[in-house]
Amino acid sequence: MDILKEFEDDARIEKQDGTVVGPYKASFPGKTIFILDEKADVEEGDVILRELPSGKDERCIVTDATFYKRGVAGMGAHFQIKYRKGGQSEMQKPGHTINIHGAQSVQVGDHNTQNIVNSFETLVKKIESADLPPEQKEEAKGMLRKLLEHPAVVSVIGAAAGAVF
Repeated sequence: MDILKEFEDDARIEKQDGTVVGPYKASFPGKTIFILDEKADVEEGDVILRELPSGKDERCIVTDATFYKRGVAGMGAHFQIKYRKGGQSEMQKPGHTINIHGAQSVQVGDHNTQNIVNSFETLVKKIESADLPPEQKEEAKGMLRKLLEHPAVVSVIGAAAGAVF
């Protein structure tokens, strides 16, 4: 039996940023996906896409991707992928329509950073109303601004932190 004949499926890989790479020759024999391309760009958290006869994509979320330099039975270098079924692409996630009339202090969204932004805005107001010389107020606000502009802080809190100033 020629092991390479089993690699008749094409697998595309949806990266975590939404880009899709491939196709790569692959085999889906059971609980492991084999990709016969040593340069395949695959890692944990990616989604393996296999087009079904219906035209829809089967989605397999990568839980472990292991590269083997040597294979058995003439397979050669390959990846063995452990996975779980499911997952929606960013394009397939349901959208939301929200209508709000005459309301105050409403917060809607996914992964909101509104609370921390409110805290920083309150801090700025307290600095401005403090019984301090103007130079000290500007120095304190400048230090806070510098903190909120630091790349590490932006990566943790998000770009919304820059809206404080």
